[in-house]
Amino acid sequence: MIILFLLILIWTNLIKASHFNGGTITWAPVYPNENSSSILITITQSYSWNTPTVTCTTNIPTSGGTNLACVANCTTQGGYPNNPVSILTDCISYSASLGIVQSQRSVDISLNVSTYFWIAFTGYAWRILQNEVTGSNGWSIVSLIDLIRRPDGLIDSPPVPQVTSPQYVIVNTTTVIKIPVTDANVGDDIRCRWASQNRYCRCK
Repeated sequence: MIILFLLILIWTNLIKASHFNGGTITWAPVYPNENSSSILITITQSYSWNTPTVTCTTNIPTSGGTNLACVANCTTQGGYPNNPVSILTDCISYSASLGIVQSQRSVDISLNVSTYFWIAFTGYAWRILQNEVTGSNGWSIVSLIDLIRRPDGLIDSPPVPQVTSPQYVIVNTTTVIKIPVTDANVGDDIRCRWASQNRYCRCK
């Protein structure tokens, strides 16, 4: 079962701004054994920003605030349009020497059982890559919300990756990036797949 959708590449013209370093959107059921038509889940957004453009404060980003949006399977988003989650997060750490602000916020929402859709934070202020080609693409942070019951009757708890953003690599050099992943569902097969352009990487 596909559990976590980490990053998706969106084809768009990129405005030359550079204050967003990436991040993750994760979720988990509050009561995995819940046997009702409405499932309470916790959605956690964790992002990294460049200073001084972004300061250590509440409600980051301070401008252009909107909600996490459905980007696929929107006919099965289980009542999400009636209770959308804001992209706003709160500063949890700050490093002047590294020029980085880390922000995070968790929100509980109830969605219908069998909800299955892709949720995303999209924008135009992503960090500029070195040696990027002309007309490079913007990135979105995306997660799959999957509340279809498992064969054992539980609501799945997706694996949680422990990876910092950004990650640095040298052009034309093989680099190993270790991504530790934990899963509350003991015995689940966890694998990561990576792709480029308008495809995505995912752990399942």
